[in-house]
Amino acid sequence: MKTITFTKALELASGYNKKNLLLGNGFSIACVPTIFTYSSLYKQADFSKMPEVREVFKTLKTQDFEEVIHALEYVALVLPSYKDNLPRTISKLQRHAKKIKEILIQTIAKNHPEWPSSIDEAKYRSCIQFLNNFLGNDGTIYSMNYDLLLYWTLMFGLNEKLINTMPNDGFGKDVELNEDGTPISVSDYVIWQGESNAHGQNIHYLHGALHVFERDAEIEKFTWINTGKPLMEQTREALEANRFPLFVAEGDSTKKLTRITHSGYLYHSYKSFSQRMKTGDKKSTACLFTYGVSFSANDEHIINKITAGKINHLFVSIYGNPDSEANKKIIQAADSIKRKRRNQDFEVSYYDAESAEVWG
Repeated sequence: MKTITFTKALELASGYNKKNLLLGNGFSIACVPTIFTYSSLYKQADFSKMPEVREVFKTLKTQDFEEVIHALEYVALVLPSYKDNLPRTISKLQRHAKKIKEILIQTIAKNHPEWPSSIDEAKYRSCIQFLNNFLGNDGTIYSMNYDLLLYWTLMFGLNEKLINTMPNDGFGKDVELNEDGTPISVSDYVIWQGESNAHGQNIHYLHGALHVFERDAEIEKFTWINTGKPLMEQTREALEANRFPLFVAEGDSTKKLTRITHSGYLYHSYKSFSQRMKTGDKKSTACLFTYGVSFSANDEHIINKITAGKINHLFVSIYGNPDSEANKKIIQAADSIKRKRRNQDFEVSYYDAESAEVWG
């Protein structure tokens, strides 16, 4: 299987009315590989209070947090069928699965770059150039990542006036008015404005993010401009106060979808992706680019929307040798989508991830 260049992929996509982008973990890894791979997170994670968990990682021969979470949850589910006198063990498995999610969040927050300036300006400029291909012309960007790299890049692009179209993640400032009609800010964070006010939203964090938190019935987003305090400092302070970000780290796709449906913000983003995938006919054609998406089974709730949709063309990034085991799985998954869409006008193309020069 041969890959094409990103430039060639854009040429093929130029005939479609809408170009959408789905970002996976490879987007963050390409920027800071020493932080955002599961192996680097595993090395930094503190399992000292749960030595059994470290052994599970070793037994499964993996450093994938979600795989271990899924294994613990699955064992806790099936164990009662064989033993009815192990409630303590089952409860412990469930507690450990939940705790791993918290450790994952804490480890990412602990090792995340502190300031936007921690990333070279040249990387931001390259990334904005890449993202501009999907901002505008009614395109939408979806991210499955938790970190702040996409947000920081978009803020840099706005400050430097490099962005083609205003990014809109659906958050805004709640204000009250003085008697003379002048606005008064009522919070030092911004609030998701809800579905009715988010029709222009073109940036979606499908699995939550480190700077997005639930506060009672509201979804808030930390910002630097309202506090003068770095986002990661605000996030770490929240974690110390036992407040956790809006974060989907369940072990399998079904549990991820359950978590998503219980959050108005996440479910709105999920429905937006679903609707985007339904676009693709003679009147309005559309394509989807993926970058850094592994097409793993625990993201089937996302992949299934591509399969059930009507988009005309899927462009899949391939990093390195197409014959590597990881890439073979990606190609197999994407080809499976094509087979299931056999009665539709649908194409799959594979492009070289490095040729996109996302971070320069």
